[in-house]
Amino acid sequence: MYLQDVIGGISFVAILLINFIILLIARILLRNKIYKRKITLATCMMFLLFCFELPLIFYEGTSHVAYIYTEPLNAKGSEIYLIGVNRVDFQLMESIQSVEDLLNKQQVPFIDVDEITNFVLYKSKNQQILKWLHLQKNEAEQMKDNVNHYLGKEDVRINEFFNQDNIGGNSAGLGLALTGLIIRGDLQNNVAIAVTGAISETGDVLPIRVLKEKMLIAEKYGLPFIIIPTKNAEEAAQIQKEQNIDIKILDVSHIDEAVQLINEMNDKLNE
Repeated sequence: MYLQDVIGGISFVAILLINFIILLIARILLRNKIYKRKITLATCMMFLLFCFELPLIFYEGTSHVAYIYTEPLNAKGSEIYLIGVNRVDFQLMESIQSVEDLLNKQQVPFIDVDEITNFVLYKSKNQQILKWLHLQKNEAEQMKDNVNHYLGKEDVRINEFFNQDNIGGNSAGLGLALTGLIIRGDLQNNVAIAVTGAISETGDVLPIRVLKEKMLIAEKYGLPFIIIPTKNAEEAAQIQKEQNIDIKILDVSHIDEAVQLINEMNDKLNE
């Protein structure tokens, strides 16, 4: 019922608490040892489930998210532009229209506004618990490790990017790896290219989220090309058609393919 948005997080947690109390009372009142052991097990399981789901109440007020235009980042001399999206969460807003009206009133240029479902909140809660238990790395930390592992060493200018306060997600990985190759002289580029995509330690390009917003930002800032993960290619083509985005989309499945594309574009530029 919670994941289908029938009830909220507080109601969900309250139901679990009530069930725990009922089981606890049943355990105290039961005298049959066999049933008492079973009820004890059920009570312990319900208590653990209650503790696991309790953090949902801290996500309860978040109702909508707005994606705000953010100027692409670029290391001087690389012409590789990292496309990021500024996400702003809104609490207890009635509708998408009410959020849009507020942003327009404050004269904040925004790309899109979405309603946040319980499924999204539940996923965020689970990811946070895994981070608390040190069972999952922060996406930005994982991106940093993958980029440095691929490049073979850390670079001061790359690390400066990660030291910024507003860095989140992993979609800058491909752009940072390409920038690192340019900084150390393994790649040259004089073509302005927007880049988005996560990478693995071995340079495989992994899919990313909020692609529509990133494509619109690239177009807004006049970038003629955008390199994206191959796994996002079909989605990108659909977005380009629906939004009438005037930008050339290039998809890659490995960073080596991105390097080859950049070399080809620079060769054409020099002809």
